[in-house]
Amino acid sequence: MKKQALRDVLLLPVIIALLGTTAGPAKSQPAPFDMTPERPAEPPAAPSFRWPQAGHPTASPPFSVPTAPTPPATEPRAKPNNPSAQTRPEIGTRRYIIPSKSLVMEGEEDRRVWSIYLSEQQAKAKAKFHLGFQNAVVIAPEISQISVLINGQLVGDASVAFPDAPGSRVFDIPSTLLQPGSNRIEIRSVQRHRTDCSIDSTYELWTDIDPAETFLSFDSLPDARPSLADAIRAIGPDENGNTDFEVLMPAVGQAAAGETLVRLSQGLSLLSGMPNQNFKIERSQLGAPAPGRIGIVIGTASELQPIFGDLPAGSQTAPVATLATDPRTEGQVLLITGPDWRGVAAAVDSIVSPLAPPRDIRRDAISTQRWSAPDAPLLFGGERLSLSELGVDNVEFAGRRIRANFNIGVPADFYANAYGEATLLLDAAFAESVLPGSHFDVYVNGNIASTMPITSQKGGILRHMPIRVTLRHFKPGVNNIALEAVVLTESDKVCQPGATSLKEPRIAVFGTSEWAMPTFARIGQIPNLAGLAGTGFPYGRGTEPLLLASARLDADTLAATSTFMARLALSAGRLIPIEILASQSTIGERNVLFFGALSDMPDKFFAQLKIDPNSVAAWRSVGDLTVNGVNSPVSFDEWRSRVRGGAWSGQISALQEWLRRNFDITLSSLQFAPGKEPAFAPTLNQSLVIAQGSSPQGAAIWTAVTAPTVEELSKGVKAITMREQWSKVSGRIAAYEVKSGELTSVSANDVKFVRTMSESSLNNYRLVIANWLSTNVLTYAVLLVVLATVLGLATAAMLGSLGRRDR
Repeated sequence: MKKQALRDVLLLPVIIALLGTTAGPAKSQPAPFDMTPERPAEPPAAPSFRWPQAGHPTASPPFSVPTAPTPPATEPRAKPNNPSAQTRPEIGTRRYIIPSKSLVMEGEEDRRVWSIYLSEQQAKAKAKFHLGFQNAVVIAPEISQISVLINGQLVGDASVAFPDAPGSRVFDIPSTLLQPGSNRIEIRSVQRHRTDCSIDSTYELWTDIDPAETFLSFDSLPDARPSLADAIRAIGPDENGNTDFEVLMPAVGQAAAGETLVRLSQGLSLLSGMPNQNFKIERSQLGAPAPGRIGIVIGTASELQPIFGDLPAGSQTAPVATLATDPRTEGQVLLITGPDWRGVAAAVDSIVSPLAPPRDIRRDAISTQRWSAPDAPLLFGGERLSLSELGVDNVEFAGRRIRANFNIGVPADFYANAYGEATLLLDAAFAESVLPGSHFDVYVNGNIASTMPITSQKGGILRHMPIRVTLRHFKPGVNNIALEAVVLTESDKVCQPGATSLKEPRIAVFGTSEWAMPTFARIGQIPNLAGLAGTGFPYGRGTEPLLLASARLDADTLAATSTFMARLALSAGRLIPIEILASQSTIGERNVLFFGALSDMPDKFFAQLKIDPNSVAAWRSVGDLTVNGVNSPVSFDEWRSRVRGGAWSGQISALQEWLRRNFDITLSSLQFAPGKEPAFAPTLNQSLVIAQGSSPQGAAIWTAVTAPTVEELSKGVKAITMREQWSKVSGRIAAYEVKSGELTSVSANDVKFVRTMSESSLNNYRLVIANWLSTNVLTYAVLLVVLATVLGLATAAMLGSLGRRDR
C-alpha cells in the first residue's frame, strides 16, 4: 500500500503537466475565419439613411466572436424558411402582397412603395406580416437591415443575414393599423459591404425578397361576406405576382357571350388595378380557390343550372350579379347570370358602368399605385412638380451611391423625343468630405439622360440647381425617372476597417427639388405601339366601338382577347367600347383589332400591316423548337461578312452602327422621303406578333395580335401583357419569344401624323416642325443651305440697289 501511494504521488505531477499541455492549446485556438473587418471597441451603429422618420425599436447588438472557451448566450440566427419544417398558415388565410415575380433591393439603400387593397373583414382581422428573403454573401449583417412599414408606421425590421439560404421574419401588425381600402406598403433596405468601400462594390449588394414567402396572414376572418366591388379590388396577386380570373362559361363560341365577357374583363381589370392579369376560360368546372385568383361564373340561368346547382332566386327573370359559393369547390365566386344574354349583359353593366367617366374629362394621372405609389401624374406640358409630390422626400445619405425613383406620365401624342429638354431643379447639399468627381446622374427608363459633376472641394448647398434632361428616352404612358448620387471621399480610398459603417451624412437631397416639364409638341403617330401600350391610343378615346375580329371564338382565342383588352383598358384608364365582328368582309374603314392564328388573318391585313404572306407557311408552333448558335456573335459576324461582300461592307456597317449609337443618325434620317417598309417575317423562335398600320384609305387604324396557333396566342398574350414586357412594346411591330422572354420591336419608317388636339395653335405647329426637322437631318441641312442662299442673294440685291455704282 505504501508503495502504491508513493507511486501515485510521483505520477501526480506528470498528470498535471499533461493536462496543462492539452488545455493550453485549446485556450489559444484562433477564432474562426470571419470576412467582416476588425471591429472597433464598441459595435458600430447602422449607417445613417434617413427617409421620412418612423419609430424604430432598439436594435439588437451585432454578433461577435467570443474569446472565452464557453460559447456565450447570443441571439440565435433565424432558421431558413423551410415550409416542411415550419408551421405555415393555412392557404386560405394568406394575402400575398408583392405584385411581381421578383423584388430585389439593390445597392446600399433602396426603397419600394406600393399599395394593397383590403376588404373590411381583412382589415379588422388580427394579422401578421411575413417577410422572406435571401441576400448577397458580401453584405455585413451587423450593419445592414431591412424594414417594413405599413401606412407610414414601422411594423418591424430585421438584420440582412441570410446569405446561404432563404430565411424569413414574422412581424405582428398592430390591430388598428390596417384599414379597409388601400393600405400603403413600404420596404426599405440599408445594406453595407463587408470589406469594400468602392463604388463598384455597391452593385454587389442585393436582397432578393421572395414573393411566395412574403405575405399577410390572418388568424381568422369574419364570416361576413364583403361587397362585390370590395371582393374584386381585394383579389391581389398570387405567389408569383400574377392575378388570375378563371371564367366558367358554357356558352363559349357565341358572339354575344364573347362581347359581354370582354366588357366584363375590362371592368375587372380597372377595379383590381393589378399589373399582371390573366383570364382563363373553362366550360365545365372551376379550379380550387387560391390567393390571387377569383372564379367567375357567367351565363344564362338555363346554361348554368346543370353545372352550378342552385341559382339565386329571380335569376330566371332578372339580371343577377353577386358573390356566391361554388358547390363543387366551396370557394367564393362571382356569379353573373340572367334569363338571356341581354340580361347577363345588363348584370355586367351594373358592375362596370361606374368605371366609364365622361370622355370630355381630361385624365390627370395613370394608375400605378398597385405596383408603385403614388400614381404617376400625367403631364401635358408646362407643369412644375416638387419631388415630394412625386413620392420622394428628404434623404440624408452616408454611403457611396444612392438612387431615388419617381414616375411621371406623358400622353400618347407626345412628340418631342428629338429636341425637347426637361429641367430638374435640384435642392441638395454635400459635406466637405465629398471630393470633386462626385456627380448626380439622371436616368430615364434606365437610360442615362443627364449628369452634373460636383466640383467644389469645401462642401456646398445647391438651391434649384438646373439639370437639363433630354426627353429622347420618354415614351407614351408611364416613365420612370431615377436621380442617382455617386459620392467619392478620401476615407473610401483608404477604406479602413469599419469604414462602411460610418453614419455621418455625406449628401442630402431635398423634397423641395422640382421637375419642370417644358411645353412639348403634341401630335399622334400611326403606327405607334408604344402609344397603344402606354395609354391605349388610339382606341382609348374613340367614340365608335372598336371592332374585334377573329375567325373563331374558342376558349383560347377568347381568353387571349379578354386578357389583352383588360390590359388595354388598364392603360387607357377607362372602358373601351367594343363590338365583335360577325364577318371579316364587313370591316370597311373602321378601327379593328384582330386576334387569332396568322393563317386566319384576312389577306388585306398582310398588305396594310406589312407582314410577309409567306410567313403563314413558314411560321409554325415553337413548342419543342430549339435553335442552337444563331444568336452567337461569331455566327453573326461570319454571315455579315458573307452577305455584305467582305471587310469593306462590314466597315461601312460598323460606321453606320457607330453613328446610330453615338449621334442617333441613321440612313432613314438622311432621306428626303420615308423609305418603303419591308415586309416583316417572324422567326421560328418568335411565338407572338403585334402589328399596327393604317386601313387602305387611311381613315382607321388596324392592329393584329397573332401567333402560329391559338394555343400559342393564349400563352403569348399572357406573357406579353405582364408589366415588365408590356412597357417595352413599341414601333410598328413587336415580336415576342415566350421561351427566352425577348421582345423585338421594329420601328416605323413611314409614319402618318394624326391630329389629336381639338384646338390648333401656331406654337404647337412650330414645335412639331422643330421635332420633325431634328429627326430628318438631311432635309434640315438642305433647307438651311437654301435659306442661307436666299438670304445671301437678297442681301446682295439690297446692297446693289442701295450702293453707288461705278461709271
